[in-house]
Amino acid sequence: MYVTLEPCVMCSGALNWSQISKLVIGARDEQRGFLNKNLTLHPKTDVVTGVLENECSEMVKAFFRNKR
Repeated sequence: MYVTLEPCVMCSGALNWSQISKLVIGARDEQRGFLNKNLTLHPKTDVVTGVLENECSEMVKAFFRNKR
């Protein structure tokens, strides 16, 4: 699964139960992301972070700027 923004704690629980093989995260979410909470996904899930991080971060910021 490819995501632009790091999943929250609740979404990481759903990802854990789904037992996906790989999660690719573009931008980290320092406030709500599950990685800062010392949570892990299913042992068979490979987590890759920082893929196109700047581009993903700008995309998310622009999205919320336009929503306000």
